[in-house]
Amino acid sequence: MTGNKSNKSESGQVLLVTIMLLATALTVVMTNAFKSITDTQTTKLEEESQKALAAAEAGIEQSLNQKTAGTPANITIGEQELSGIKAVSTNVVTTTSKLYTTPLLAKDSQYTFYLTNYPNASTYWSGSNLIIYYYSENNNPALEVTLIDKNNSLFDRKIIQDASVVSGSNFSSPTSGSYAKDGITFKRKFDLGAISNNKLLIVRVLGSTTRLGFESATDFFKQGEVISSEAKTSTNVVKKVELRQSYPQIPAEFFVTSF
Repeated sequence: MTGNKSNKSESGQVLLVTIMLLATALTVVMTNAFKSITDTQTTKLEEESQKALAAAEAGIEQSLNQKTAGTPANITIGEQELSGIKAVSTNVVTTTSKLYTTPLLAKDSQYTFYLTNYPNASTYWSGSNLIIYYYSENNNPALEVTLIDKNNSLFDRKIIQDASVVSGSNFSSPTSGSYAKDGITFKRKFDLGAISNNKLLIVRVLGSTTRLGFESATDFFKQGEVISSEAKTSTNVVKKVELRQSYPQIPAEFFVTSF
């Protein structure tokens, strides 16, 4: 009797150990399988993203190559032309609007905003008040604002330090706040008023890296072109690339030595 109980006990222990080993092995196998599937999916997604990005960039390049009378052409590329890409479409937009924002401008660089129709310069800004928004990475922006009139003469120049006009006149004092424009939150703004018969508005960054925004109730003159290209893969991975081409910018060194 005792021997039978001992054998049954040992058999039960062996069965329990076997079950535990099988469970552990199954867990390891399932974990590795899940990791393998996840890695494969991640790799596939990365490949699709890279493919879509390359196709979107190719769309911009093709649009630029198809310039007609100096203007890039809108294009649509179907999946029959690009393996694995469902569609590529580009859209060319001239920057004619009531709001225009710049990329980040480094210290001692400047941005040339056109108040005339480029390149003819036959008509000049005479719209409603023109407002400049700005913010700096260190929250202490400093700007030099210069207006050039239609005769290429210096019309006015102002130095803005943070939210104060350090030198110059005729501009209202800058104001502080939170101004959401074109997906960007600016911290300062000032109003140039209803200026007229000026050709260029040149803003030089004297402080740290700064972004600018220009706004009015009247459409501005064209400032350049924006070409956007969007590519979608057969698995619906989408990538969008945007190329902004502004009209010629006057180098800061040229401006300093010329005026």
